[in-house]
Amino acid sequence: MTPIPNNIPGRAAVLAFTLHAAACAHGPDTPSAPRIPIAVANIFFRADSGLTPEEQAECELGKELFEELHDEVGQSFALRGVVGPRGVPGLVLVMRFASVDGISGRGSKRIVLEGQLIRDGLVVADFAAKRGAFGNYSRGFTTTCGIMEDVIEELAEDVGKWLYKPTMNARLGDLSAR
Repeated sequence: MTPIPNNIPGRAAVLAFTLHAAACAHGPDTPSAPRIPIAVANIFFRADSGLTPEEQAECELGKELFEELHDEVGQSFALRGVVGPRGVPGLVLVMRFASVDGISGRGSKRIVLEGQLIRDGLVVADFAAKRGAFGNYSRGFTTTCGIMEDVIEELAEDVGKWLYKPTMNARLGDLSAR
């Protein structure tokens, strides 16, 4: 048996292969395959994210992201919420809103999300993702929270795809090289 590499890139490669192989077994033809458990730490806002605590609570972006991510990967991964990553065995996804622009007022709405995948206390993969909606939404077609929910949905799709092949220093969404 080949030993697991004792360095971050080696461990990330082993984890990526393991997650990819397990996720491939979770196609529509195999609904009884066990889902890979991932704990998701409470999603918080960086202190300089640009939002007041009142604005953070208004749209419940963390709750929305968790729900959308579950919708994206729930067939392959068993997500469960935890307060924080400390002492949690196995895989833990830690995410934070680094920047949220345009929650109040007209104009562009942008969210930058940062995340890490931790396995047994070690960071094995990480990402930065950015998505936005542009235009003037002051005509009453939708609420700011509704627009932000659309942005969150796109971010959840990006993070969901990344979970199948997690890598270090990944750039997702509008930050990807395409």
